[in-house]
Amino acid sequence: MGLEKRFEKQKYLSTPDRIDLAESLGLSQLQVKTWYQNRRMKWKKIVLQGGGLESPTKPKGRPKKNSIPTSEQLTEQERAREAEKQHAENLDSPCHRSNKG
Repeated sequence: MGLEKRFEKQKYLSTPDRIDLAESLGLSQLQVKTWYQNRRMKWKKIVLQGGGLESPTKPKGRPKKNSIPTSEQLTEQERAREAEKQHAENLDSPCHRSNKG
């Protein structure tokens, strides 16, 4: 499965998922991690500009100014915020902190 296809299904990868995906594509974990970080930023920008859910990987046309987001778009924005929050909490967990003594 390619990076875009996987991203459509899974916006955040766990470490084991990242390892598996990197190995299956012949890439380093760092390459996959960096690609995902960049892709999430692009995805969030599209969602926040009102790109909607039709095709979050391919924006259609220019975003309308002063448009009111649909409930579907708001739900996607909430999901993006929640995913970001969960990701930040995961990074702050004891297993992700360095052990400096």
